[in-house]
Amino acid sequence: TYKTNDDGKELTVGLFNEGDFLGYTALLEESVYKENAEAIEDAEITVISKEDFEKLMHSNTGVQKKFIQLLAKNVSEKEEQLLSIAYNSLRKRVADALITLQRKYKKEGDTVFSMHISREDLANIAGTATESLIRTLSDFKVEKLIEIKDGNISIVNKKKLVALLN
Repeated sequence: TYKTNDDGKELTVGLFNEGDFLGYTALLEESVYKENAEAIEDAEITVISKEDFEKLMHSNTGVQKKFIQLLAKNVSEKEEQLLSIAYNSLRKRVADALITLQRKYKKEGDTVFSMHISREDLANIAGTATESLIRTLSDFKVEKLIEIKDGNISIVNKKKLVALLN
């Protein structure tokens, strides 16, 4: 999911995977959905009607508890993202974006994480301009932290990439 400012610049504010929920915040706030959503690969989406969601929330305390946990996790993640954008170096933000993508999307059994993602989308995740991201990826490639082939970015030295976060 992403938000766009008045100048048309996008910031990725959420990454989702199989089984994740999105859009529930607007339902709980009784407001309109304030983010845009875009699939970066083929996806199947299941829609739950507002009426069914509300019935489930009012009738099942387990479901209520789960969504409260999701909201709390969401707030914590947004706080971390804001701190990162405000105070972390560009190298650290790009490294964090790559590690976050690996954590979220690495398939079990893969020895090397590789993902096809547009430079613009990755820049939006890192909270930077596309040109700055491309320069940083080039530096990471020279430092043998990543490999780039046919548009795929592969993390080849996760240990050093994670060390940039500290």
